[in-house]
This record gives sequence, C-alpha cells and structure tokens, in this order.
Amino acid sequence: MRVSSITTCALGLAAALTVVASPLAAQDSSKVRRPSEQRINISKGEVATTRTDTVYVTRFDTVRVNNTIVRVDTVTVTPPLPIAIARVKGPMFWGLYGGSTRPYGNIDRVYTNGFHAGGLVGWESQQSPLGLRLDGGVSQLGREETLIGPTGGLTPNNVGSGTALMMHLAGDLKVAPLMFRGWKFYGIGGLNATRYRGVALSSSNSRGPCDFRLRGECYENASTSWTNKFGFNFGAGTDFHIGSQDMFIEYRWIATRTDRSNSYINPISIGVRYF
Repeated sequence: MRVSSITTCALGLAAALTVVASPLAAQDSSKVRRPSEQRINISKGEVATTRTDTVYVTRFDTVRVNNTIVRVDTVTVTPPLPIAIARVKGPMFWGLYGGSTRPYGNIDRVYTNGFHAGGLVGWESQQSPLGLRLDGGVSQLGREETLIGPTGGLTPNNVGSGTALMMHLAGDLKVAPLMFRGWKFYGIGGLNATRYRGVALSSSNSRGPCDFRLRGECYENASTSWTNKFGFNFGAGTDFHIGSQDMFIEYRWIATRTDRSNSYINPISIGVRYF
C-alpha cells in the first residue's frame, strides 16, 4: 500500500505541473514551434495533451531602386570661318552702253534717227546721292534723202555725203535723290566737247554764216573734215539690277554750240555697269 500511495502522489504532482505549465507554454509558443504531427511520449501515469500551434509569419520586403541617369554632353565646335574681304560696291565703276540716237530741234529737218555706242567711268558715293561721270560715245545719223537733188533743192555739199558722225566726250555731275524698290532715279548734266563730220548744224539767223535755209531755219554746210565744238548736256535715267548685274537706262540732250545756236541730238541708252 505504501508503494501505491507514493505512485498516486507522483501522478497528482505531475498533473499539477502540467496545469501550471500550460499557460506558460501558450505564451511562449512563438519561440518554440513544435510540429503539429510530432508524437509526444508519455510515460505511465501521465495525461496526454495534444495542442496545435500554427504561427504564420509573412513578410514582404520589396526594395525598388530606379536610378535612371541620362546625361547628354554635346559639344559643338564650330570651325572658324575663313577670312574674306566683303565686296563693297563702289565708289569707282565703269560701263558700256548703246542705243538709238534721234536728232532734235532744227537738225531733225535734215537728219533722221540713227544709233550710238560708248563707254563710261565714274565715281559714285555710297553715303550720298552725288556722283561724277565721264563718258564718251559716237553717234551715226541718217539723212533725209528727199531733200537732195533737183526736187529737194539741196546738194551733198549742203547736207554732207558719206556717213554723218558725231562724237562726244562729256564730264557730268550725277544726282540720285530717289530710290524705289531697287530702282535708283537720277538726273545728270555737265559740259561736253563734240567732234563731227558730214553733219550740217544749225546757225544763227542774225549772225554767222547761213549757207542754206530750210523751212525758215539757217544751217552751215556740212564739212567733209572733222570739226570740233563745245556744248553742254543734261538728262535723266535710272539704275537697276537684272540678277546681280547693274544696269541703267538713260535719256539725254547733247547740245553742240555753233554761232550762237544749238544743235541737239537725243541718245536713248541702255547700259551695264561694273564696280
């Protein structure tokens, strides 16, 4: 009996310890994890207790690093331009011209339209409308053939024979006050020396020789040799461009003075200029 009493006391003590240890085991279940299907060995006299503790710990650590660095280093090195001398027009220029020549005034009764050609050089300011020009040309005139012969009453000695030629050398002042859409309008005037042959120029009715008359006007006989006279000229024109070419159109009066009378020709010219 004594042995059984000891056994009974031992079993009671084991049960008491089990009851006390249960809350502690529940509190520390996160530290001690026992598989739910693990077999517990119980000796004789112990109470078998089955407990399933399932602890799921889910942790997501997502670290995203998006470091996008875009760097564009563009270095543009422009090579130095070659040194060039800018082309500035003027102030010196030269040119060529030609066109039709019309007799004007008294001598248009004796001569008809002809043609002319010439050249020029000049100086033209880029900051002011003033310029200077020296030009020379030669004009050829036609004759009124109906005036010659028995019916006309005039002879080749009066109006000349062969080619009627007039040459001039003129020094002029050029003034260009107006410019409109690339057209520069100018006036021109100055003095000129005239050299002619085979041309009968007008003469004064009151003074000087009057070799023949025509429609109330007095004329000198045409000379077969070259004759030199002085006079004056004036006119107007416009400078313009066709592409990069400088050109001009001009209308002038060129007077030759003889015996206090003036004989005029009107050259209408188109020309080119080069700077």
